[in-house]
Amino acid sequence: MCRTFLTSDSIASSPLSPVRLMSTTAEDLEAASILLSLQFAKLDDQALKQLHEQIQATQLHQQQRPNQYRPPIQALEGMIRERSMHYEKQLTKSDIDRGQGRLALKNEYVDASLRPMLREGEILEGRHGIQVFVYDGEGEEYQMKFKGWGKMVVLTSGWNQFVKRHELREEEDFVTIWMFRRSVDDRLCFAITTRREHGRHYNMKNRRAPKRQRTMEA
Repeated sequence: MCRTFLTSDSIASSPLSPVRLMSTTAEDLEAASILLSLQFAKLDDQALKQLHEQIQATQLHQQQRPNQYRPPIQALEGMIRERSMHYEKQLTKSDIDRGQGRLALKNEYVDASLRPMLREGEILEGRHGIQVFVYDGEGEEYQMKFKGWGKMVVLTSGWNQFVKRHELREEEDFVTIWMFRRSVDDRLCFAITTRREHGRHYNMKNRRAPKRQRTMEA
């Protein structure tokens, strides 16, 4: 069996391998690259020390910014097999309109982070979409559909119940969304947490700059 002797320089410059990692953080990709390169490797002391330091740095970074990597929902501990990156949205009038009954997701987010997680036979475009389970910040479960809606992709058929339970408001409330595979049965699920900015009745994208006031010369 052929063995490769790695030094600290070879670890630092190890190329990324085409591994399918759904969280796709820089730390995840770097860790995967190192592990693959170590498959048949023997480390010198300097390389081993550098590897240990990289692991410690990654763990510290994840502790300081946990919401970037996984939903902060205690009830989901141990349930998540693979997950997408998160996406935060300020709710619009149409998002909380009971007549529409859907949460619209940003197309760029869907294409980059959600579609790559779909399995064969899971089709967004079509009449039925994909039946999913959605968990809120307390771990409560809702049944919804993840599907195409014209040119949009939405969560529907259960979204109104989520809005009512959390008393969501237009433009004051923000939702953070993750999609994940449930470890026990590989079922497609979402986690959605909410936060409110009181008194915020405008969309930042549409905020107008204040008019310049005249000043009188002395």
